[in-house]
Amino acid sequence: MRKRLYQIDVIKVFAIFSVVSVHFLLNSGFYDISVTGWMPTIDVILRTIFITAVPLFIMATGFLMGDKVLSSSYIVKIWRTLLLYVIVSIIDWIGHTLILGSKISFSDALYDMLDFSTDSYAWYVEMYIGLYLLIPVLNAAWHYQSNEQYHLYILIISVILFFLPSLFNVFGKIMPDWWTAAYPIGYYYFGVYFKTYFSKIQKIPLKQLLFWSVTIFSVISLIAVNNNYGKIFKWTSENDYMGYQPFIVAIILFLLFLRLPFKREKQRKYKILTKISGMTLTIYLFSDLTDSIIYHDFKLMVPSTNNRLVWGPLIVICSFISATILSFIVEKILSKLSNTRKA
Repeated sequence: MRKRLYQIDVIKVFAIFSVVSVHFLLNSGFYDISVTGWMPTIDVILRTIFITAVPLFIMATGFLMGDKVLSSSYIVKIWRTLLLYVIVSIIDWIGHTLILGSKISFSDALYDMLDFSTDSYAWYVEMYIGLYLLIPVLNAAWHYQSNEQYHLYILIISVILFFLPSLFNVFGKIMPDWWTAAYPIGYYYFGVYFKTYFSKIQKIPLKQLLFWSVTIFSVISLIAVNNNYGKIFKWTSENDYMGYQPFIVAIILFLLFLRLPFKREKQRKYKILTKISGMTLTIYLFSDLTDSIIYHDFKLMVPSTNNRLVWGPLIVICSFISATILSFIVEKILSKLSNTRKA
């Protein structure tokens, strides 16, 4: 039995909490106000951290699935993801209809599932399905040669195609950027690299890693604040998922999390951690419903966007816990139905 790396569980839990956190900025009106004063400035820095949620998830996928090969059982496993998506989308529609008074018909909701819009956060599922189907091909390319020089070539090409254009094209189109939309492939390969050379990563001096992590993050945060201070925050290729800022910060966070010490391997001690880690996709999807309900009332209670920002921690925790509870219930029911069918 292969030893479980709880560091990956920590990464996934941090990533799902970051999803709910970065959506606070979206739903609270942060992107509609000028970045002036200490609170919006702090939120720019926090966004630099929380926007790494999707990159961290994809790298965790690469770390965990870097050895997968094409088989009938592999293809069949995607159906559980699709089943979860359909179930949560239906519950999402019911919640929006009964609680928020949405007028979308059930037939329209079913149709909207095809373009992943019944649940407004379901774009990730749309992306993940394609990535999942590509994984055996990506892995075949990775394992074509086993030397590190070849693997570094794959990473360098990934950086050039997917992430580097966002850095140099700030000054005009200097680099081709056609491939940047395929950024999940780049993050996936970095996850595979970290798994392949995990023993080398464990030997990186922690003090050295911390020093450079803090230094680099500070520089990126200063750039983000400087680019947006005194004006409305602007989504650009620099701070989007294919941007150099989320890319570098995600790499830093992943490496730091991999260095976390987990000396005891007793499952009981980390039960809550592993449970939440196993429900991250369901929590991700359910957070659309919990966000919609919570922010509907929150915006009425706190009309001023600047005043809303102070409530961020409480609102994020409420939405996260609510989505986690709903996910636990659905996962429990599906588990019992699956066990009943096998019996």
